Amino acid sequence: MLRLASKMAMARKGRLVLTSLAIILGTSFLSGTFIFSDTITKTFDRLFTDVFRDVDAYVRSSSFIEVPFGGEQRGSTPIDALPTVLEAPGVADATGDIQAFARIIGKDGEPIGLDNGPPTFGGIASASVAGLWTIEEGRLPEGPSQMVMDRASADDGGFTVGDTVRVNAQSGSREFELVGIASYGDISSPGGATFALFDQPTASEFLLKPGNVDAFLVQGDGSMSQEELAASIQSRLDPSLKLEVLTGARIAEETKDQIGQAIGFLTTFLTIFSLIALGIGSFVIYNVFSITTAQRLRENALLRAIGAERGQVTRMLLVEAVAIGVVGSLLGFLSGIAISQGLKALLAAFGGEIPSQGLSIAPSAAVITIVVGTVVTIVAAILPALRAGRVPPLAAMRDTAIETVGTGRTRLVIALVALAAGGAAVAASLAGADNLVLGLGVMLVFAAVITAGPLLAKPVGLGIGRPIAALRGITGSMARQNAVRNPKRTARTAAPVLIGVALVTAFTAFAASVRTQVRDAIGEQFRGDYAVSSPQQGFGGLPVSLADEVAAVPGVTQATGLGFVAVKIDGESRFVAVIDPTSASGLVDYKMVQGDQRSLDAGGILVTQSRAEAKGWALGDVLDVQLVDGTERPLAIRGTFDAEGFLGSYVVNQEVFAGSDTTLFDQFVYVTTDGSEGVRDALFDATEARGLGSLQSRDEFIDDQSGQINQILALINALLGLSIIIAVVGIVITLLLSVYERRREIGLLRAVGMTRSQTWGTVTWESVITSLYGAVSGVALGIGMGALLIGVLADDGISAFTLPIGGTIVILVISFVIGVLAAIYPAWRATRTDIMQAISTT
Repeated sequence: MLRLASKMAMARKGRLVLTSLAIILGTSFLSGTFIFSDTITKTFDRLFTDVFRDVDAYVRSSSFIEVPFGGEQRGSTPIDALPTVLEAPGVADATGDIQAFARIIGKDGEPIGLDNGPPTFGGIASASVAGLWTIEEGRLPEGPSQMVMDRASADDGGFTVGDTVRVNAQSGSREFELVGIASYGDISSPGGATFALFDQPTASEFLLKPGNVDAFLVQGDGSMSQEELAASIQSRLDPSLKLEVLTGARIAEETKDQIGQAIGFLTTFLTIFSLIALGIGSFVIYNVFSITTAQRLRENALLRAIGAERGQVTRMLLVEAVAIGVVGSLLGFLSGIAISQGLKALLAAFGGEIPSQGLSIAPSAAVITIVVGTVVTIVAAILPALRAGRVPPLAAMRDTAIETVGTGRTRLVIALVALAAGGAAVAASLAGADNLVLGLGVMLVFAAVITAGPLLAKPVGLGIGRPIAALRGITGSMARQNAVRNPKRTARTAAPVLIGVALVTAFTAFAASVRTQVRDAIGEQFRGDYAVSSPQQGFGGLPVSLADEVAAVPGVTQATGLGFVAVKIDGESRFVAVIDPTSASGLVDYKMVQGDQRSLDAGGILVTQSRAEAKGWALGDVLDVQLVDGTERPLAIRGTFDAEGFLGSYVVNQEVFAGSDTTLFDQFVYVTTDGSEGVRDALFDATEARGLGSLQSRDEFIDDQSGQINQILALINALLGLSIIIAVVGIVITLLLSVYERRREIGLLRAVGMTRSQTWGTVTWESVITSLYGAVSGVALGIGMGALLIGVLADDGISAFTLPIGGTIVILVISFVIGVLAAIYPAWRATRTDIMQAISTT
């Protein structure tokens, strides 16, 4: 039986290749993700091992705040502690280290590096052997007017030693003389980041606060181990400084882990879409095996008639599934190598440099890819294989292939139970249950819709086909009837389209709702004429002094800055909005429910009304707020405001941070003017011309901020495009098998006068009806999912659902095009049917 199964699989090479294509597409992306991740991880492991080879100990602040959405911010280290470190037994050398925000401005006035791309750092260049940078050209900087930059930035900006370079940082915008070019280990720049390097006093004053650095890099004299050296230094530090000492090996590992976390998020993101693609591919495989099982009815019955047992017939079909799974997964793994190179090129296009000479392919990547692809294929083939084993020997006497279509009563019950369970889980999540409950509910709703597919396919298909029949006459009518002839097959074929379209529609609806909400919120809260916005999100921003500089521009009547910083509020890490209440009055309207926005002083805080109600807070209650350097600030609630998901859930006065080591930036500077001629040009010269943010009018700013989610939507839709491609493959295979199955029918129609063009039209319109059935069902399901997402996020200020009418129309048009394209090859095959041979087929 094994030999027979192998021969039968090889006898249908075309079907084998087409079915394998669904697995190849899914596993190639999975394999590419694994290879891409392994390459980045091992590259940076080698890099940081090399960079930290001379660092035996690392001294830093023990005060830190975990930033919401990942990462952490630490307090500064006083440079006055460096002599204590240098005097510790076992220390050969030590130097300060800073990795703070600094943006190098190119000769053309444009910032070097991509907005929201790799970070733009400022740091220290020193002669210490414990330092991380090596001077390639020129010399080290000396004094407040000199700097060094990394080789990659110098090449990108066309800078050479002796040039004048503008750099923007926390303390403002300044010009420096470029006196040297440096490398980081043996590469020009790590991960595509840019670096502006200064001597320690200049770096501290310009990037942080005078007298502070981020940490000390320490080299030992070899007389003790790294652990002993760290303990020696720790014992001599004043506990009141709140400093901790790590070994060089630990800080190197910690740095690797930080890269790993960032890459892990990307890998997880890509892996999810790979698994979605594989899941959709499993529908294609299940459909193909179900159809082939029906078409090989006589073949399997003959095997039963000559003595084959049920299990043997079942195993024979599973052998074919294993062959398809292994071949498809292996080809998918090999294709993944090209995918990983594409991901690497895509990362480079966004400014992320991977300093590697080749790819790193771990054996586990191949094993996981092949195992996952094969298991998915086998699972998808199990039910068709079991049905094949149950074929009675008497079925060998039938002339035609029959795929049975039951009454659907059991199917309806299962679908209703799944829908009820999914609805209950969704309701529980809306009531505050864990997100895992929401995920389970969504999966159950999907399962209910797919299970009920064969019951919906006929009425929905007939409805979709009605205008086609009216417009295209006999070809449209035949296509309409063919599309619903076997509702189970139609539903299975359309299922991949349904899933893909549902996900695309859900994200489109969510994005449309967020755009509308953000647009309305900004329109209500921002009262100015112009806005200067920072392209950096979460790292750096605009100097807080910029608002005062803008306010001094002729024609400007008012200017205020708005920033965000991480703090701990009652032990929980939160972002708070930072404003100057005096200058913000009239420019930023927080829609106060209780209290007065202008009463916000250095001892107060504003909280959203929903957060106050959830926590049981009232006006005058004192919240314990901890700053990044460990400073405690008891802040009383001065007022509550309506949350709109744009200006944050907490607001504090800039004066809260006075006397602390917290580095502040503004994310936006809002401006009102007297409308005089030339005021925009003057504002441009004071901001964007110096590389300080992007100057926009009120309408431009609102459009830009509300449209930022479009970038995320485009990425998600691009990744879901892989699932749509697999859906197209599924439609093509199904139509090819249907054409083969109906070759006698097609031959008879051609014999009584049907033209080739009519044959082509019939197959094409059948494909369109199938595709549109999946699209219509998917759109309905996707809109429901989008509304659900908005409901879940209602407490976060996103509460208004917007129906994406334009996006929905685009999705349906694309689905129509998919149906036409998927029918090209099957329709061509149908028109080439040999009439006499088809008529004589039994």
